[in-house]
Amino acid sequence: MLLQFITETTIGPQERRLIRSHVMKGRNAGRPRPPRRRLQESSITQCDAQKSASPAGLQLEAIALYSRNPLDLKHLLWNDLTLTSFPHNIGPNSRRSIYQGLWEIGKVLYPSEFCIEVDLSTYIWFQYVLEDKAYLYCVLAVSSSFSHSLGSTLKPSSEALTHISNAYRLVNERLSGLEACSDKVIAVVTVLAIYHLIHHQQGVGLVHFEGLRQMIKLRGGLRRLSRDNRGLAQKPWRLAIEFALQNGSLPIFGLKDAPGSAALIQSSNRQALQLRHGSAALYSGISPLILDLLLDIASFTKSLNDTREDTKLDPMDYADAVAVRLHRLLHFAPLGHQRTLDPLNNLVHLSLVAIMTTLMPEYGHNQTKYDLLSSLLRRAIQNYAATLERNNAVFLWALFVGNATVLDDSESSWLTPLVAETCTCSNLHAWVDVRWMLRQYGWICVFYDKSGKKVWDRLNGG
Repeated sequence: MLLQFITETTIGPQERRLIRSHVMKGRNAGRPRPPRRRLQESSITQCDAQKSASPAGLQLEAIALYSRNPLDLKHLLWNDLTLTSFPHNIGPNSRRSIYQGLWEIGKVLYPSEFCIEVDLSTYIWFQYVLEDKAYLYCVLAVSSSFSHSLGSTLKPSSEALTHISNAYRLVNERLSGLEACSDKVIAVVTVLAIYHLIHHQQGVGLVHFEGLRQMIKLRGGLRRLSRDNRGLAQKPWRLAIEFALQNGSLPIFGLKDAPGSAALIQSSNRQALQLRHGSAALYSGISPLILDLLLDIASFTKSLNDTREDTKLDPMDYADAVAVRLHRLLHFAPLGHQRTLDPLNNLVHLSLVAIMTTLMPEYGHNQTKYDLLSSLLRRAIQNYAATLERNNAVFLWALFVGNATVLDDSESSWLTPLVAETCTCSNLHAWVDVRWMLRQYGWICVFYDKSGKKVWDRLNGG
């Protein structure tokens, strides 16, 4: 059959429209034209499998979820997620659970107040969801462990147990093969440990983490792994710090093995020196080693407070900066060992740990809020309150930090009178003056101001 094409150059848009209309009549002649109307959510009757395979259906899921959970991000993550495929066929509910979990985790780990938006196209922990079935099962197990969303009430879930069992089966097959220490297997074992940590099964989590440590050792150590795959190395590093916060031990990885620690600490040295020379009287009684830690964190929080849209941090840089400071603090004085610091330096150290845990919340959204740290800081405040000579500025800062971080609202009955007494001794009579003083030691305004102002208003009958 000879194909002929229209080559007449004098044909305009109107003629072309008539030609197209005439061609289509051959197939649709006599057929009624369906009415054009907007797709209503109530008219969607396709089965789950059809919806999970339809880009339009996925967009509707994303929009519906966003309307119920409007999180403060520049634009919808669904632009990156809705057209993706997974290594295992999952229904819309599971897909929605993954979307919501990724969204919330990104918001918590990389606060939009300080960080530029995560680029999912290069975010390795999202790529593993798309590429590795065992890792996908781990993520589904974690997201299925909560009643509503990540960080809500933990629930016994047969669905979560099924997912985690599938993950165990798949990863055990690979642990006996050539890829036993591959990036993806390290990622799976990391999330297995996180799963048990969320469910308060710390013993099982530590067993996984010990295996993870051996795998990383075979890869040349944490710092070498970070050079090969920075995003992958951050999760085991963070996990080591979280175990140390919960059980009071030294971080399992040594400080020298921490990725890029020297460069990250050195970046704030100039500002720390300015703080030291500008307000020396504020640091009376603090030992030189604790003062170095204090000034570094004070300068870091000051840089966070001064963040503008054009100075926001890369998410990976932010995560490293938080982890290395917590690692230094816990390496200097682990929470569970016998603490030999004097009352003032003990109070300062624990207050600094509390500040940094704000930037590294527990997996599962502060499920236990670091009970060991809460207990130690409460005791340190009470011990320092009993001393005869006090640095009132430091003490007031520790009281406000404890209230804003790891202490419960129910403790205001003994905390508020101490705040009132210390403010009077420091001749502070306005919140603006108190807030200025708090910022000299380390104070994250976007997280703490509301809590601090509430305490101040309580003192003044507000």
